[in-house]
Amino acid sequence: MIQTFEPLHHKYRPTNFDELVGQDPIKSTLKQALLSDRIAPAYIFSGPRGTGKTSSARIFAKSLNCLKNEKATTVPCGECELCQGISSGNALDVIEIDAASNTGVENIRELIERSRFAPAKARWKVYVIDECHMLSTAAFNALLKTLEEPPRQVVFILATTDPQRVLPTILSRCMRFDFRRITLHDLESHLMSIAKKEGISINEEAISLIAKHSQGGLRDAESLLDQVSLLPQPITQLNIINLIGAIPEEELIMLAKSLINKDPNSILNVCNSLINKGKEPIAILQGIASILRDLVVKKVTTKSDDLCNISKENSESLKDLATSSDLDQILNLQAKLKGSENYIRNSNQPNLWLEIHLLGMLSNADSKKNNTIKQSFVKGKISDNSENKHSKNMSEKIDYKSEQELIQKTDLIDESKPDQTLNLDDIWKKVIAMLELPSTKMLLSQQAKLINLNSDSAEIAISEKWINMIQSRKNLIEDAFYKARGSSTKVLLIQQKDNLNNHVKDKTNSRNIDKKNQIKIESEPNKINLKEENIEPNNNLKINSIDQKAKQFADFFSGEIVDLE
Repeated sequence: MIQTFEPLHHKYRPTNFDELVGQDPIKSTLKQALLSDRIAPAYIFSGPRGTGKTSSARIFAKSLNCLKNEKATTVPCGECELCQGISSGNALDVIEIDAASNTGVENIRELIERSRFAPAKARWKVYVIDECHMLSTAAFNALLKTLEEPPRQVVFILATTDPQRVLPTILSRCMRFDFRRITLHDLESHLMSIAKKEGISINEEAISLIAKHSQGGLRDAESLLDQVSLLPQPITQLNIINLIGAIPEEELIMLAKSLINKDPNSILNVCNSLINKGKEPIAILQGIASILRDLVVKKVTTKSDDLCNISKENSESLKDLATSSDLDQILNLQAKLKGSENYIRNSNQPNLWLEIHLLGMLSNADSKKNNTIKQSFVKGKISDNSENKHSKNMSEKIDYKSEQELIQKTDLIDESKPDQTLNLDDIWKKVIAMLELPSTKMLLSQQAKLINLNSDSAEIAISEKWINMIQSRKNLIEDAFYKARGSSTKVLLIQQKDNLNNHVKDKTNSRNIDKKNQIKIESEPNKINLKEENIEPNNNLKINSIDQKAKQFADFFSGEIVDLE
């Protein structure tokens, strides 16, 4: 008869809560619930792989249904029919479902229909839904009512490695237990006890490496120990390094020393030798990051053995390297490693880019920055000295220059006033030219005036009679300003009671009179008076004609038929 092989993670699977490794708070809570007979209708066990979620669900089912006890117990016998059936997965009343292959609503409806029947042999019917985050949203919704109010003597236990994907309405109906990664000390002691029971000759350094490689998962550690037990004994750390493809610590220390000493030749030689031995570039990069981290720990702490990942054999050589190196330099090398792992992982040539990244860590970008800062500081000192030499000469000229600047400023202020008004008129003509409707052009040219202009706003004076009509065309005016100036301008309409044309004409006439007075200073005052008398009747005639045109224009907009000719 062929004898089947039983893996270590099956053979040493915990059968009661006392054998559960590294989950003391969860053990004590579930034990107290069993002793006080306070069984919740639904539980959810979440945590990383290999931390005991499904094993705890089976132990809880055994504790509820052990036939050697009349009620729930914390120590199931493991010998009765139900305990053995639950351990082998053949019990009728303890149903384990893989949610990855039963994701639909129909599967959950069938489960709900079966849960209504009383248990056949056991006191409690237990449903264990493994990897429950794989269920669809519709399946979760179908399970809601049953989880909240399940039939009597029915318990649901959901297990998941990704609780974020479980609906919040499901989480709120379950008693949640978060399983943590198993500590390094617990893993080492458990693996050592298994090695002694199985007669595996392995040293502590090798056990420690297995525990570190498993990253807190007990099943991974037991599987690796099972694989390592096939090697020729005694099993050393080097055997495990070659088996799992890890990087030897001696070569990682040599690579870190080359980086600190800025020796590109040594870096290339170490990288080539590791790659020729079949080591992955990602593993090399992760190894050098771990060594640099241990260097920082050795540098800043006195008792670093418990904090470092390096073995005791190479601890002294790493300590010597830490004492001969600078902390800022190590931190700078760590900073340059950021983001390189993803870049190499997604690259088609990881070996090439590993060498490029490691050689790029030798650059002196920070020192160049410091040199430029120092040079600028020296230049600043030289300029300060030259300024002190010339300060006396400059102070003598300040009084004379300030007097001249004051005189020039007053002249410029006087000259800029008429130019500013002329510029406003030109801008206003450009704005009106950008309008499309002829009626709007005519209205604004006669009844509006640009009186002030800023970088983002413009003030326009409007006649009292036309304020409402021009207000409705405000968007068109702002668009015209944008076309004329190339930037958005907010239009502010200001109402004026006096006739705007009168006001504009008076300003232009007075400006023309001032110019004539400046040019013809030697002329007689009587001639000037005569010119002003001649201008006044002409202005009155023009104003009267404009008032008539404005009235006709208003009648035209109000809908009346007017002969504009």
